Amino acid sequence: MTDTLSKPPTYTADPAPQRAFYIFAAVFGLCAVAIASYFALAAYFLRTEAAQTPERAQFFASSIDDALTRLEHLPYVLSIDESTLGALVSGNTDEMNPILADIAERAGAEFVYVLDLNGKTVASSNYRDTDSLVGNYYTFRPYFRDAVAGGAGRFYAVGVTTGRPGYFIAEPVRDAEGTIHGVVTVKIGFNDLSRALSGNGELVLVADEQGVVLASSDPDLIYGYMSPLSDGNRRTLEEQQQFGNETLFPLDWVPESERRARLYGTAYVWTKANLEEENWSLHLLSEVRNSRRQALLYVAGGLMTLLLLTVAASVYRAAQLRNALAISNADRQRLTREIEERRIAEKKLESARTELAQKEQLAALGQLSASITHELGQPISAMRNYLVAEEIAANAGPNELWPRLSGLLDRMQRIVDQLRLFGRTSVSATTIFTVQDTVHAAVQLVQHTARDAGTDIILELPEGAVAVRGRPERFEQVIVNLLRNAIDATQGMDAAEVRLAMHQDTDSVVLSVADNGSGLGDLNIDDLSKPFFSTKPSGKGMGLGLAISGQIINEMHGALNARNAAHRGAVFEITLPKTGSADA
Repeated sequence: MTDTLSKPPTYTADPAPQRAFYIFAAVFGLCAVAIASYFALAAYFLRTEAAQTPERAQFFASSIDDALTRLEHLPYVLSIDESTLGALVSGNTDEMNPILADIAERAGAEFVYVLDLNGKTVASSNYRDTDSLVGNYYTFRPYFRDAVAGGAGRFYAVGVTTGRPGYFIAEPVRDAEGTIHGVVTVKIGFNDLSRALSGNGELVLVADEQGVVLASSDPDLIYGYMSPLSDGNRRTLEEQQQFGNETLFPLDWVPESERRARLYGTAYVWTKANLEEENWSLHLLSEVRNSRRQALLYVAGGLMTLLLLTVAASVYRAAQLRNALAISNADRQRLTREIEERRIAEKKLESARTELAQKEQLAALGQLSASITHELGQPISAMRNYLVAEEIAANAGPNELWPRLSGLLDRMQRIVDQLRLFGRTSVSATTIFTVQDTVHAAVQLVQHTARDAGTDIILELPEGAVAVRGRPERFEQVIVNLLRNAIDATQGMDAAEVRLAMHQDTDSVVLSVADNGSGLGDLNIDDLSKPFFSTKPSGKGMGLGLAISGQIINEMHGALNARNAAHRGAVFEITLPKTGSADA
């Protein structure tokens, strides 16, 4: 016997862990590339921003220089004008006010005004305003002292009178011998300058030699100082009243290097430029996070592009699968629709069967009720006649001799009346009749029942005749049924009453039968109109009255509704279309 060697089993590695490893490696590598790209791009954009900001800073500085020197010729031209000198010498300066106002408007200056040697404003372009400068003294302003000394005055200050900041340019008014008689001053508004700076989208600060911010693209930074103020500088500012009533405050300003600074914790690329006309400096600040945000957007754009390519490949790969799933879903939806349609058809068939059974039951009951009423009507009438005859012979009142037998006869009579009402048909054609007449006839039929039950019937009918179209004898059956139901509902109640009211709308007639009985509870008109449904005790009714009444009202193209009254009881309401007069 020869032994054979079995082949050792081979093992195949599970591909799932390998796929997970590859996916993890790809995601890790992609994240590393994205982070490295972000830092490289952020450094590049910061270098680019730092290289471009000096030119922009110098441009802003030149723009401010131009704004400060735009009107520097105007005070000199006015100072050499003979009319200015003549007004100062003669003291007749009132005539200069309208002239200065016209000059200020045409030149775009905030104020143009003339001061005498005592520093008093003798004429001003805003002489009509409530904050006119006329009569105010400005001897404490450096521009006035420089001009009186014979030079040209230049000074930034917040107006003491107006509270608005501005740049003041002053020139002395001399006569032919060079004697100074006064000073002409022009004020250039600074609010417009700050608004112009705010439109460039960058943070710009204009600071004086002490580091106080005079103008800024951010209005909240104006009057903040970038470096601490010495005691001497504070005393000088108070003497000159340079900033009026404005409060100076320290800025959270931290220079980190020549090109980097932080303001209130935000890192900026910082570029400084000096103005030529004044010993002021302009600071252009570009947020570092803008460069970082730009780098982040580039990286995000690259990742989004890669993601879109991956999604496009996945979409293309899944196209055939989606087509197969679409076909399967279509078949499933078609089957679902067929099942639902069959379920609906079965429900409709069951409802039709139930309705047909009820109609057949009602038809049979109608024939049966006609036979029963015919067979029982005469015996019940004879029995009642015998009872009445015995009561007359015994000289007794109604229902006093045989009360229990009389009650049984009344109970049998009500059953026969309901059967007669159900089985009764009329072949009479519809006609136009007066509603009030039919209502009165119905009330006469139930008046005895209401009196025995201790219920008052109250009528609220309009005086004018109201006509509707229908069969008056069948409509009378409806009113009788509603009144009897209301009387039954009020038995045993204190101050029982049934109120029958009628009113007219534009094209309809509304009758309501309201009682103060026990109400409908949770029932509605649909429940009450079902055949053989009754809330009365056994023997008190067959549950056909409202079903028949609703059918009669429908034949008259009207509607029968029921609801609980606001306080107590129930309200049954009939709405019928209005027609012409009954005489028609």
